[in-house]
Amino acid sequence: MPHLQGFHYLASPAIDDRPPLLLLHGSSRDETELLPLADTAAPGWPYLSLRGGIPWDGGHAFFRRNPDRSLDRADLAHQTDHLRDFIQAAVETGLIASPPILLGFSNGAIIAAALLIRDPACTAGAILIRPLSPDPDAGVPTMPGKPILILSGDRDDRRTPEDAAHVAAQFEKAGAAVVSHISPTDHHLHAAEAGIIAGWLETIFFPLVADDRRR
Repeated sequence: MPHLQGFHYLASPAIDDRPPLLLLHGSSRDETELLPLADTAAPGWPYLSLRGGIPWDGGHAFFRRNPDRSLDRADLAHQTDHLRDFIQAAVETGLIASPPILLGFSNGAIIAAALLIRDPACTAGAILIRPLSPDPDAGVPTMPGKPILILSGDRDDRRTPEDAAHVAAQFEKAGAAVVSHISPTDHHLHAAEAGIIAGWLETIFFPLVADDRRR
């Protein structure tokens, strides 16, 4: 399996000008977890799927938690910088042609949100599934029009009803174009969410590609 900046990854070939998806799995999972979702929601869309660098419960995670399961904010900050370095190296080496769309689930959604706060310019946008704010009190840099899709579940036993709303409010205050959906499900994916992602991607990104092709 290829690796860059210490990350193992799976990659699909870039076949057009769409920004690639950067798939960031949940805790105790690996780089294969989100491939079925990407194949269903974004068939043919270029992607990189990363394996988190932290061994965790028989799988992997992108950052550590404390024994009480609260976020290890020091490690999250360190790992966020590491992910940012990966994206910069991926662009510089030609592995990807442009900053990616982050697609993160749970642990991956939290580090995706942290990366947006750390450096909005290194991403084209984000899909945050079951997110939690990496820092509820953080000052978020302005990101006018940055497209962000937030997906939450109304019976999620790992999140409070306010968690996704707080993440949305943080990014909306920074000027991002936030779209939120609440599905009738727990922490797991709902069958309808692939279609929600597909519609959002086509609405936000495909017209930009079509415009570029007409020039």
